[in-house]
Amino acid sequence: MVREGRSVLVVDPDADSRGKIVRSLEERSLACRQVATAAEALEQAKSSPPRLIVLEAVLPDVSGLGLCRLLRESPETARVPILIVSAQASEIDRVLAFEGGADDFLPKPFYPAELAARVAALLRGFESAAQDRAAALRQIGGLRLDRSGSVAALGDERLDLTPKEFEILAALAAQPGRVLRREQLVERVWGKGAPQSGRAIDAHIKSIRRKLGGARDRIETVRGVGYRLSASGGNGA
Repeated sequence: MVREGRSVLVVDPDADSRGKIVRSLEERSLACRQVATAAEALEQAKSSPPRLIVLEAVLPDVSGLGLCRLLRESPETARVPILIVSAQASEIDRVLAFEGGADDFLPKPFYPAELAARVAALLRGFESAAQDRAAALRQIGGLRLDRSGSVAALGDERLDLTPKEFEILAALAAQPGRVLRREQLVERVWGKGAPQSGRAIDAHIKSIRRKLGGARDRIETVRGVGYRLSASGGNGA
């Protein structure tokens, strides 16, 4: 039995939509809590962090993206995986969602089985990483990544990365100097058969570079192919 505090938090102002999400997950033995507003979601998530948050992009008090950013800024919820669902699913909507800290994006309407598969994939990735305590500290130049605690730092400054951003940076750091195709990064971060496109990787890379500040050029773009991490910097275009 899943403890209440470790349930999935479903945030959607529409009762029918919220119920559809909850039924889909509970049929797969995932306990759920449900709220209709950003204020309720933030209060519940901070007081009892959930395993994962399914978040509608349009909320009555704060936008879904605004709530996503607030969750990422709070130490209690900074590393909780977030899946955004929305009928507004243009390319820019998806990019903004990933830049705001979302780990996945599912357009409405969706099949319940697809929602459940996305949630299961996110939970597998995050919970297996959380259980991996044997991973060694990796250091490349002044960049340090500790997979056991999902901590990244540049010099003495800790980087405020989302879980997916950390996984992407760790994948690049595992093979410094080697180009990884966007498809390879998608597979390593989301798993085989993941529906994410290279656009999701591009959005996350843009956010990682912003957080790297003056060291943003450490992540080099190889046009038409993918990205690589250098030890000394390079072209960050």
